[in-house]
Formats: sequence, structure tokens, C-alpha cells
Amino acid sequence: MKALELSFKGSDKRIKHLRLKYVNTELTPTEVEGLMKQMAAAKLFAKDGMELYAEPHTASIVETTKTALVTAKPAVPAV
Repeated sequence: MKALELSFKGSDKRIKHLRLKYVNTELTPTEVEGLMKQMAAAKLFAKDGMELYAEPHTASIVETTKTALVTAKPAVPAV
């Protein structure tokens, strides 16, 4: 699965992460940067008077791979 991980600096200068699943992986860096700036300007996320996503920092596409180690065995029908 691919996800878009956005990192922002909060008004406390600490890094906050936001991971979005099921995103368009064809987005360009310029488009993502513009969207991050819009999110920061909207000031939608705040806690105790602190802006959580005040300034865009980084963005990455994160791909996770799942490898099964143990699989379920089919149930044996009762006779």
C-alpha cells in the first residue's frame, strides 16, 4: 500500500506527521507543496492554542509491503 506522509512544523517548532492513505501517487512535488501550504494557511488543526501544522516541512510517498509468515489452515469439515 502507498501512503502520502506529510511533515509540518508546529508553532512550537516540533515536527508533526500526517499520513494519508489511498492518495493519488501521480501528484507532482509542486502540487503537494501547494496543498501543504493551503493546509497550513487554513489553520484547521490546533490544540491548546498551538497550531499543529503551521509550516510545511517534508512530504514523501511511503510504500509498505506485507509478508505473511503464518497462514490460517482451512477448517476440517465435521463428519
